[in-house]
Amino acid sequence: MPYPYKTTDNYYQRVFAYFATVSLCYTRRMRVVKLELDHFRLYERLRLELDTDEVCFSGINATGKTSLLEAIYYLGTVRSFRFAEDRDLLRHGANLFAIRAEIERADERQMLALTYSRGGKQVAVDGERCTRLSELLGRLVVCLFTVEDLDTIRGSAARRRRFMDLLLAQVSPVYTKAMGEMTSTLRQRNAALRAEPFDPVAVAVWEAPLARACAAVTALRRSTVDELSHLAPQLFAELSGSQHHLALDYEGAIEETRLPAEQLEEPFVQLFRKNRERDRRRGYTTKGPQRDDLALTLDGSDLRRYASRGQQRLAMVALRLAEADFLGRHTGTKPVFLLDDVASELDDTASSRLLPALRERVGQLIVTALPDDLDRLGIQGRIMQVEDFQVTPTT
Repeated sequence: MPYPYKTTDNYYQRVFAYFATVSLCYTRRMRVVKLELDHFRLYERLRLELDTDEVCFSGINATGKTSLLEAIYYLGTVRSFRFAEDRDLLRHGANLFAIRAEIERADERQMLALTYSRGGKQVAVDGERCTRLSELLGRLVVCLFTVEDLDTIRGSAARRRRFMDLLLAQVSPVYTKAMGEMTSTLRQRNAALRAEPFDPVAVAVWEAPLARACAAVTALRRSTVDELSHLAPQLFAELSGSQHHLALDYEGAIEETRLPAEQLEEPFVQLFRKNRERDRRRGYTTKGPQRDDLALTLDGSDLRRYASRGQQRLAMVALRLAEADFLGRHTGTKPVFLLDDVASELDDTASSRLLPALRERVGQLIVTALPDDLDRLGIQGRIMQVEDFQVTPTT
């Protein structure tokens, strides 16, 4: 399970980060040993043995390669990376889908299971049903790069917040709880803002609990971005072989975010009080972590506006590699890394450097690729052929 990622004291955060860094060389490796799908996407029934450090699913487009990565990612994070609704993952005509995987961390194995039906989701560990979906988070430590990741760099701030949210959900139950509280109290304050007749007292009553949740979310996001900002620039230079400098920063609703969570509560209370009348006119809370952003620059210029498409791709790959390092440090486990059709997004130089960089950082590498890209990527593990949602080993 994840280590508790503290929010209350910057000194202990620094100590925690130091020992996490020192222990990186001693982290356990995580692997997906078996994968079973029932009625997921276009897979009716699939049973796979993946007991190796590197697996490549090879096939032409639209044959089911990405759906395999989606299933593994879904089991680790309880959501799709394709921004799909759960019902969209159901095979046509089916009433439920199921994803099961046997995972290995060091010498310990667990069986994880997730089922979805019209009644909702259910999860289980080693056959024992869990009472909350969050009990699955952190058991399968996973990160992912897809061709759609460029939208994280170039798209809306919501995409970059989602990147931070999914990363922190795997290492911090505190963050998961704080996000739930923030979402709930934000909804209540917004409802009070829209109520007629307007009652400022009914709005104010939600501001202290909202500030408390926002403070916890902000403190953890800021600490995470600070750590990633030390990792990603080095990785970008390693992949690109250039002297360009990649930088990350957290753009928060309040001016000073490098404080313990309890010291951020009052600034948020003041922020909500100051904007109460404006929020009433708009009908929603206009300032807060729900609007924050992850800023990325290259040589001091906005990466979204001034970097080339190739530089943006490399920046996102570097961010994903930094994510893998971050997960290793904070879970004590080298994660499963899912790499979807990356050869189509990178030039030959970057492609040749990527897999060696990943092999140093991850417990298991699971890749999808077109048949013509296998040699360029330098796949070293087991290759499985995917055709019409059927998977067969080839090597």
